[in-house]
Amino acid sequence: MLGNASIKDYVRHSNLIDNYDEECLRNSSYRLRVGKLIRPGGNNVLDFDSEEENQGWSGKIWRKIVAAIPQNQGGFKIVNNRYELKPNELIIFQTKEIIKMPLNLSATYAALDSVAKQGILLINASMVEPGYEGYLSGVLLNFSSRSFYFTPNMEIVKISFSEVNGDVEDRLHERIDNYTEQLQEKAQNYTQTFLDIDRIEKDVISKTAHRVRRQFVWGGWILLFFLAFCTLEPVLYKYIWHDSWVPLNSTQIELERSIQKSKEKEMIESLTKKVDSLELKLKKNNARPTNSKP
Repeated sequence: MLGNASIKDYVRHSNLIDNYDEECLRNSSYRLRVGKLIRPGGNNVLDFDSEEENQGWSGKIWRKIVAAIPQNQGGFKIVNNRYELKPNELIIFQTKEIIKMPLNLSATYAALDSVAKQGILLINASMVEPGYEGYLSGVLLNFSSRSFYFTPNMEIVKISFSEVNGDVEDRLHERIDNYTEQLQEKAQNYTQTFLDIDRIEKDVISKTAHRVRRQFVWGGWILLFFLAFCTLEPVLYKYIWHDSWVPLNSTQIELERSIQKSKEKEMIESLTKKVDSLELKLKKNNARPTNSKP
């Protein structure tokens, strides 16, 4: 693994790190800074280096005034020159530095400990092959319960270099000129949040609201039916039971039978009385003496 003196030699003689800043150099590593941020979907790109810094004291004062005003740049909401990464959100970063690897060096990069301790996970820590020339990138996930803020020239990952033993055939020599465009294309495969929680939450809320709304509608119709039935029940009862003599239930059927039996009994008693009355009259007529002529 190269120490900082060897890294500086490679920077001087081989231009190992373009946009090099010695403040980012450590004992055996170099801290790479954020140059661009790309949101999942690939449509929004925030370039921290897109605007040149204004010169002079008046320009600096003006920049401070403007920075305090919320702005939208490339679809990103920027406040005080900071971009907020909310909990469970994903973001893709592109480094400010360009790495130009000679064939006798390889490198690996990983998240800074200071960043990881804030709950930020670098999903794709990787290796840089000999002969590679271009930017580096990574996918960051906010696993914490608090927002994380990106600022211009912010150190995000560290890279360490190692010498390769033996000769290296120049098979993997790469130079990526349209690196940002390729990142935007790959960003279409990602969701805004981890496990697409936001979309799932919205779907659950939408489906739940639809079911509740549907149950309220059905409940309203059922309630309306019962209210209408209770209002019209006396009329329906009078029409169905008294007028049409159509029984509505077993109790009414039994009642109808009782009434019918009572009527039959009354009719029999009436006929019996009439028969008895006629028999009595016949007996009286038979008991009268007949007047015979001489």
